[in-house]
Amino acid sequence: MITDLPDGLRESGAVEVRKKLGTISGGDILDVGTEEGDFINTLMKTLLDYNSFTGIDISKDELKKAREQLKDAPVIFKVMNAEMMTFQDNQFDTVCASYAIHHLENIDTVLTEMYRVLKPGGNFIIQEMYSDGEQTAAQLVDRGVHNLNAKIDSLLGIPHFEALTRQRLKSSINKVGLSAVEIYESSWAVRCLFCKDAHDCEKPLRTDNVDFVTKEIDDDLTRIFDHQSYDELKKEGDSLKERVKVAGSSAASVMYFFGKK
Repeated sequence: MITDLPDGLRESGAVEVRKKLGTISGGDILDVGTEEGDFINTLMKTLLDYNSFTGIDISKDELKKAREQLKDAPVIFKVMNAEMMTFQDNQFDTVCASYAIHHLENIDTVLTEMYRVLKPGGNFIIQEMYSDGEQTAAQLVDRGVHNLNAKIDSLLGIPHFEALTRQRLKSSINKVGLSAVEIYESSWAVRCLFCKDAHDCEKPLRTDNVDFVTKEIDDDLTRIFDHQSYDELKKEGDSLKERVKVAGSSAASVMYFFGKK
């Protein structure tokens, strides 16, 4: 963990979440919707201890990136649909998902599957962005860029949806049947505690950040240049590019759920 935390990160709630993770013995861990393996990397740095990780994702391309990032770590990667996992009941000591819920067409089905493969007494961990609450103008720009990306992905047949509200997230988790549920909120993610660029992120209007977000919007729009919705979404993208010049962009706030089976 970096020793000289910027004020915003130190006061965000991320430190409290990191302390909570530091009390958990992970055992054999399943990470659902692992994408590039970022959450596995974070858990390796924060958990009290662990035995192994299994990361699943429906995308072969994402898992290829994850294998490269974690090539020397004790991780098994599998291409798998989280709605129909091939694992046995009660197989894992910990199941988790990070920034995956807003990519799911059937949230309740996936959460039920995660519960099924978790051992009795095991740890259930969710990290997910949310759309409401008191967020800064820079965070609202990030939300807008995410929502534009979700619309474009959906037009191309890629499951991707707007971030849920805090209440909607709580309702989904409550259906699972967990015990001892603890909920944390943070304006920064736990991974930021280990990022050498954390101080730069307190400056959402810095030139490289504005340029990066502007390019991200342009690249997204290029993907649907020939689509009938291009003109409409281009107007949305142009509006976001003007907003990022004024407010900059910062990652949306995050909820963390910890529960037991």
